[in-house]
Formats: sequence, structure tokens, C-alpha cells
Amino acid sequence: MLELITFLAVEEAIPADHPVAILAIPLGLLFMSGSVYLLLWSNYGAKKAGAIYGTAFFGVAFLLGVFWWFGGPGVPPNTGIDHLPGQASDHYSPQWYAFEEGSPRAGFFPGGTEVDRFETVEEFLGFADLDEETLEARPAFGQLSGRVSAAVDAMQAQFLPVDDNNVAQIGVTRRADYEEDAAAQRPDGAVGRAQPFFGVQRVDDPMVHEHPGTGVLLATQEFQATATFTDADGVPFDPVPVGDPVSWFAFYDPGAEWVPSAIWTAISLVLFAASLFWLDRLEWRDKRLQNVEVEEPERIAEPIAQ
Repeated sequence: MLELITFLAVEEAIPADHPVAILAIPLGLLFMSGSVYLLLWSNYGAKKAGAIYGTAFFGVAFLLGVFWWFGGPGVPPNTGIDHLPGQASDHYSPQWYAFEEGSPRAGFFPGGTEVDRFETVEEFLGFADLDEETLEARPAFGQLSGRVSAAVDAMQAQFLPVDDNNVAQIGVTRRADYEEDAAAQRPDGAVGRAQPFFGVQRVDDPMVHEHPGTGVLLATQEFQATATFTDADGVPFDPVPVGDPVSWFAFYDPGAEWVPSAIWTAISLVLFAASLFWLDRLEWRDKRLQNVEVEEPERIAEPIAQ
């Protein structure tokens, strides 16, 4: 049973907007807090138990949220919860959005599709003179290279989209042009087609550029569509180029991974202050009751005349 629950959680078999997924956190808090609250209730009563537990719980939650949000010794910022109930796990994560020259997205970045303005990752970081070993040891290079690699994947997915069977989804007109180019360059001895037939090759290294008008990081990669034939034994020939090389672009959205932690921290602080105020009022009420009992004069019993 535990393995099944773990599988469902890791594989996201239960959608984020499913009622079970939405109720998971409240039910978990209920089971975790219920036993502690009942113990406090048996000693202090229902109201004071709620105030004590609320102060302790939301105080710890506030400190936890601060570490999640701002980080700390050994704790990087923007950790902890990464999405809110009902949202996908990557809702606030950084993402690359691909676009091509002349598209509506390109209009947000005037001059952003001029390839001459772009630089390689090494040049962009000022590491062009470093050797490969020293370059690989630089954390900034590794981080930016990883981001740009994700950008290239996003651009390639839009340049040559494929379905679950790796069949290119490129439209009738574009497919006809590719078929014509492939037929003109069919190798001698080719009797069949590889699966998938149409593929893509990345030309040169990806390049990046910080758009001066918006400060947004842009990336570009040139792609060449290819077609692959096979011989009588099913062995593929070298891919032949079809169509013209095309440069695609992508802009980087840094996301807002801090938002869930910030919301957690703000709510925890408000509830901590409310619980503390409630507990303070209950304590003052108990003190006033004790003072009234102490100040009340003792009544001396008088004998009844016989």
C-alpha cells in the first residue's frame, strides 16, 4: 500500500486539481494536530488549548517559511513548497518560451531576433579565454549552460513537433516541401525510410543575449530539418538536409518560486499574531478571575441564637 501511495505521488497519477489532492494537506494537518490538541484540551480546556497550539504551530510555521523564502546557513532560498493546492508542480518554476522570427512573441522584443547580437555562453559570461577544464569548473557556466540546454529543447519541440509515435506534426505544405527535397537527395541504394523519417540537427552552439529594452534573457539556436533513408537491410544512411536552416528563439521567464513560501510565511505570521493575542486575552481573563477570588472577603459563620 505504501509503495502504491509513493508511486501515485511521484508519478502525479492524481491530478493537482483532483479533490483528493486538494484535501491531502488539510487532512494531513488534521491527523498531525488532532492528538496534540486533545492532550492540551484535557489540561487547559478547549479555548486555551486552541490558543496554545495555534501560537506554537504557526510560530514554527512562520520560522520555517522564512527559511524557505530567504534561505539560511546551508539552506538555499526558494525551497520548501513550490506550488499551492490545486496547481501543477511547475506552476511557479522558471520556463523558456520558444518563438520564431515574425511571431507575436517576437514583437515583445524589438531587435531580439537579430542573431548578430547573440553570443555563446562563454562569451556572454566573459569566459571566452578560459580553457575547457577551467570553464567546466565555473558554477556560473554550468548553471547558464543548463538553462540554455532547456531553451534549446523548447525551441526544437516547436521547430519540429512530434507525436507519441515520433511522427513529425509539420502541416501539409511544409511536409510536401520536405518530401520534395528528400526525394531529390535520395541516396543510391535507399529502399526504405527510417523511423522517424524526418528529424532535426542542431547547427553550431546555442547563443544567448540580454535584451536591452526589457532585460530579459534570450536564447537562439539554428536548426536543420533532415530526412533519413534505409538500405535493403534496414541500415540507415546519413541524414540528408531538407528545407532551409532556421533560427529559433526563446525568452527566459525566471518564474516566481518564492511566491508559495511568501504566502505561507505571511499567513503563518498573521495566524501566529492572532493566536498570540487570543492566548494573551485568555491569560488576562484567568488572572482577573484569580484576583477576584483572592479579594473576596471570607464570610464568618455566626451562631444562631437559641
